[in-house]
Amino acid sequence: MRMPSNFTLSRRFPLATVFVCSALLAGQALAVEVDLTGNNNVGSANGAVFTFTDQQPTGTGVIKPFLREQSDPNEQGYNTSGGTPFDAKAGPWTHDIRFSDLAASEVMMNGVLYFKLLLDANEPGGSKSLISLDRLEFYTSSTGSQTTTTISSLGTLRYSLDSNGDNFVMIDASRNHGSGSGDMYAYIPVAGFAGVASTDYVYMFARFGDQAAADGTSAGGFEEWSIVEAVSPVPEPSVFALVGLAMVALPFVRSKMRRDA
Repeated sequence: MRMPSNFTLSRRFPLATVFVCSALLAGQALAVEVDLTGNNNVGSANGAVFTFTDQQPTGTGVIKPFLREQSDPNEQGYNTSGGTPFDAKAGPWTHDIRFSDLAASEVMMNGVLYFKLLLDANEPGGSKSLISLDRLEFYTSSTGSQTTTTISSLGTLRYSLDSNGDNFVMIDASRNHGSGSGDMYAYIPVAGFAGVASTDYVYMFARFGDQAAADGTSAGGFEEWSIVEAVSPVPEPSVFALVGLAMVALPFVRSKMRRDA
């Protein structure tokens, strides 16, 4: 479901809100395009929250990447110390992580716990600056350093961006200054990881560049992910003020649907 090209939105109502409400009224699956381009700074899809960030610097030695991937016109890969499946880049920046590493990033917003990750996108400028995040999946396993190309066999699926519809996140790398400037925070719900042992391995699979019609293909350098460590779960209410509008809107939409039934 795409909005007309001449459709404009107030910053108070992010694109994700419009798609959620429209899908509810139409009785469709809640497929969401999270738009982090222009002045859009926050959106939500399938329980995860995605926000624009201008964090700097993010170069080697400043952050600690656990996954780098690069290809053209799309790319995919997951973190592992066993090799470089798909388009993951070899070297110390792609490696195993344990659940204890992920747990170190816990933050709490509006009473909900999330794991916080940073994406640094590296795309050209101009019309090639957009890139779409089309799949984001987390698996846990007691086995490390896997190199399978069958993603579903990595372990137990804990979160998928697409489990409730064909969701994607559109990112504009030109809002920052290429590699060395962060572009997006991804907040992943902790609830989906119930019962995971601290020593279990976490595999994150990410695919970019499928939205060719929207110029969202990958065309530049590598995209890299890192864990944003937190001293303790600290509330960040300002980040989620816009997402809260979508949550407030849902009961009213459902109420209208019941009255019209």
